[in-house]
Amino acid sequence: MMKKILIAIGALVALVLIGAGTAMGVASHKINKTYDYVALPNITRDSSPEGIARGEQVFRAVCAECHAGGGNTKPVGGRMHDFPPDLGTFYSANITSDMEKGVGAWTDQEIARMVINGIDKSHHFRPMPAFPNMGDKDIAAVIGFMRSGHPDFAPEKFQPPRSELTPPGRMVFAFAMGINDKGRTEPVPVPAKAADSVEYGRYLAGSVYDCVFCHSPGFDGSAVKLQHPDTVLSGGFEFDLVPLGGEGKLLSPNISVSETAGIGKWTLDEFKHAMITGVTPGGYILRPPMPKYRYADDVELAALYTFLRSMKPNDTVVPPPAGGRPKAEPSNDPEKMFSSLGCATCHAPGKAFEAKLQGAKGKAPEEVAKWIRNPESFKPGTQMPTYESLVDENNALALARYVLGRTGGTVSEGTAP
Repeated sequence: MMKKILIAIGALVALVLIGAGTAMGVASHKINKTYDYVALPNITRDSSPEGIARGEQVFRAVCAECHAGGGNTKPVGGRMHDFPPDLGTFYSANITSDMEKGVGAWTDQEIARMVINGIDKSHHFRPMPAFPNMGDKDIAAVIGFMRSGHPDFAPEKFQPPRSELTPPGRMVFAFAMGINDKGRTEPVPVPAKAADSVEYGRYLAGSVYDCVFCHSPGFDGSAVKLQHPDTVLSGGFEFDLVPLGGEGKLLSPNISVSETAGIGKWTLDEFKHAMITGVTPGGYILRPPMPKYRYADDVELAALYTFLRSMKPNDTVVPPPAGGRPKAEPSNDPEKMFSSLGCATCHAPGKAFEAKLQGAKGKAPEEVAKWIRNPESFKPGTQMPTYESLVDENNALALARYVLGRTGGTVSEGTAP
């Protein structure tokens, strides 16, 4: 009897291994195959002033976080930390206008297909989150901005490494997230823009700004996550803080309208302030990879708020990251402010953006103080939070002098500006 049981167990294990091997083989095939059969969409750049302005809105909030990142605005590509390291090592591409290293030689339609399907000029899949439901008009606007001659897209020769997927990463991208190999043959419209429109807010949250994807658990696309009202917007998507100089994991917060676990108590004005400045009503800093929506207008932000208010509240409490969440607490002690305002999260020794402090070297304290309070006025598109409402001019000046005192060669080896 025991022999039969052992044989049965052995057969079951063999079947599992065969199944896993088969699944991995299928996943590898899907990742590596040529997708030349995916038709190019009939989308061309919108070079009108309105189109370029809209394209910049979307690009700054969605594309720049991955393709520029690190406080930069030039989309030369680089290391990404949006997915758990167990899935692989991820790099975004250079999308400047360089003909060889960037996308200068790509057609508008090839860029559009990359956005929609994640399939590049050579017809191969790249592991980037695709935007299969972004409207034609918005994609055309983004391409219009990229082709507008803006200095951020001037040719750059930098070549990031190719992303490398682990076996679990191949399985996730091939099956869980899925590879969209359906060419867009019909136009996808953008809903009418209105502040009180749930439909427009849903479009922005699910198809443009990726709120649904990042603030819901699992690797399914936003369209699938929206079909699960019990978990959508409940937070829990995992990010690794170690490559950024942090500790452990960061779980995306609950942004449902739960008053105990989500943002149900936020007013519209508080929501807008948090999205633009990166500071919550409670004074907490919205840390990367959460972008700042400085280019979103009032109608867009109101529509997002309207959509969130229309969804089911979820009382799932998401634990804070190791070391807690940085909270903006102005102080007469600049060293304490450097920590409490979240500066240390990015700029302390050993942190990801430590070397960025060297940009302040040689500047007048008054100029650095103005940067601290309104960084976007100096560097449009920067992801640094806005501290104007939290730090007065005197405290900003004290903090600026403290920062300047840290620019005398204290940058750790291996960091880069």
